Amino acid sequence: MISDVQEKTAAITGAAGGLGTRFCHQLAEQGYRLLLIDRDRTALDELAAELTSQFDIAVDTQCVNLVDEEAVKVLAEHLASLPEVSLLVNNAGFGQSKYFVDIDIEHHVDMVNLHVHAPVRLCHAVLPGMIERDRGAIINVSSLSAWTPCAGIVQYSATKQFLVTFSEAVREELKGTQVKIQALCPAFVKTKFFETDAMDTFTEKQVPKWLWIEPNKVVRCSLKRLAADQVIVIPGLVCRILGRLMRMPLAQPFVRRLATNKREVNSGP
Repeated sequence: MISDVQEKTAAITGAAGGLGTRFCHQLAEQGYRLLLIDRDRTALDELAAELTSQFDIAVDTQCVNLVDEEAVKVLAEHLASLPEVSLLVNNAGFGQSKYFVDIDIEHHVDMVNLHVHAPVRLCHAVLPGMIERDRGAIINVSSLSAWTPCAGIVQYSATKQFLVTFSEAVREELKGTQVKIQALCPAFVKTKFFETDAMDTFTEKQVPKWLWIEPNKVVRCSLKRLAADQVIVIPGLVCRILGRLMRMPLAQPFVRRLATNKREVNSGP
């Protein structure tokens, strides 16, 4: 964990649900000032009220739709103008469980904007200040799916793999500084992520119970390993072993066979 957090700000995207909310609570416990970023104004206000009543911290909110490129530009300018963003958590995201050609192209573009464009622009906004101060950290929430280039999850796997490669490469440029970057790659997290229309073909029965993990455990693992300057973080011992195997070229044919989703008959955009 990052020490001396008083009067430092943690900015969290996708703050109003799932892992984002867990990040907010655990960072609030550490005394961070919080900047909550989400597209749901009602949920943002409710979370902000909950955090300020439970913890002695300052909480600000930004209601932003991160698939909107212009809105992300404005948010990036705001982050760059703050006295100090000591932690940025790029958590916002959504999934898809249909074949690439069966999903409307605009939905694919939205995913690229949310998983790729927004994190890149926000990282670029906060990194100069972090490097100048020689402290700070970024967590990019990726997925174990980054190593499953399989039918049925094409765009999701591709964008999550980008976050892994991006984080690893930026880490190389940060050598010699105290600034840290992490690609957090959990397996299946017990949140409402799987309850959206884009995931309507997904059922929990498709996934072994040992691949599921509680969101609080994911966040605790992420923050703990941030201090160790570990770039790729896979929460859970079994998932960590699985992740190592999945990254081996010889294992890829088996990974694709197991993770591939069957195409629905008469499926359409």
